[in-house]
Amino acid sequence: MTRLLAAELDIAQTATITSAALAVALAAVVGFVSLGFYRARRSTAGEAAYHALVERVVDAETRSAEATAAALEELTGLRAEVRGARDEMTEVKRRLAELERLLSQIG
Repeated sequence: MTRLLAAELDIAQTATITSAALAVALAAVVGFVSLGFYRARRSTAGEAAYHALVERVVDAETRSAEATAAALEELTGLRAEVRGARDEMTEVKRRLAELERLLSQIG
């Protein structure tokens, strides 16, 4: 009878240990699956934020390119004006030199 009682205690202990091990394993599996879902959600949210940031950067680069093109166009116009003014100044200097030459001949 004691052997039977000892066997029952051994079976009970084994069942308790096995149940505890199964509970720990189940908790670990649930924990890892939950962690996987959490990371997947965070990754998706991060990816969406990244795409929004990329769109903002592309918009900013487009605006910057447009502003640069407008500045280049304005500078080209200013360059043409400066060349025109320089040509006018050259013409004025030439006429002034000719006028001085004529005045020196008169006086």
